[in-house]
Amino acid sequence: MSKLNKKYKEMQQAFKIYLEQKGESSISTTKCDAFYLCRNYTDIDFMELLNSDSFEQLAREYLKNTNAPKSSINSYMSSMRKLKKFLQEKSYDFKINTPSVYAEKTDDIPYPSCDNVEIYLHKWNTSASLYEPETALNKLFNQICPYNTSLNDIMLKVAALNTVYNTHITDVYTISQHILSLDIDSRLKDGNENLVNELMHVKYINDQKTVYKNHYSFSSKYCSFHNPDAFPIYDSYVDSILWHYQKTTQFYAFDRKDLKNYPKFKSAIKAFQLYFGLEQYTVKQLDQYLWQFGKEYF
Repeated sequence: MSKLNKKYKEMQQAFKIYLEQKGESSISTTKCDAFYLCRNYTDIDFMELLNSDSFEQLAREYLKNTNAPKSSINSYMSSMRKLKKFLQEKSYDFKINTPSVYAEKTDDIPYPSCDNVEIYLHKWNTSASLYEPETALNKLFNQICPYNTSLNDIMLKVAALNTVYNTHITDVYTISQHILSLDIDSRLKDGNENLVNELMHVKYINDQKTVYKNHYSFSSKYCSFHNPDAFPIYDSYVDSILWHYQKTTQFYAFDRKDLKNYPKFKSAIKAFQLYFGLEQYTVKQLDQYLWQFGKEYF
């Protein structure tokens, strides 16, 4: 069993205090169960899972793939729902004596600037583990399989993107069929902002049951590798950065839920770029900067 890293230990302690303030029973069990996947499924981005629109379906699938007893899955799900609610309610509104990653840490977070961007771009361009996978995906998306009219080509791209970025795709065939059905090439070329919202909604049929899942981060990445200038990448780190600076600088008017609407997210990225004087950088460079920045501080 893996141990929680420092960030999640701090989160767990803040969650415990939140449960105490709410008068919850079985606090120790809930506190422990809420982080079961975080301890036992190290390949997932736990924060992205909690923020996912498909949280319920994804979390259950991950639990089924661990050694969790079937009789305990509902208990783990209940605890994670409470953790998700805790995060949504902005835990820093509560008086928490222990340091928390959800407390406002303005003094510790570098202010976005060209100098700051250059630092992270240098890290990216000198880290083979970062630039080599992206180079391979660029070759696949733009040279080997540039179009989306062949199911086999689409499956190659979906599988490769899912492997490199761990985008939580568990059924490559179904989502590839979905992409093929949308006839997306002309809209990719035109940079159609509504395409990501349409691409993300996928219908799965399992055991004669119809389930809809939203693959938002995956869809933004899939579009971005076809047309990086038109499609900035959404992920939980970027979401956290935009929301942090919306609260501290009001650089652009939006609610956090608006970031799950791709045209609004893209507008927020553009506003962030203009507000902090980062116009000299491409959308792809901003992606590389924001992902590293968010991973380090959020």
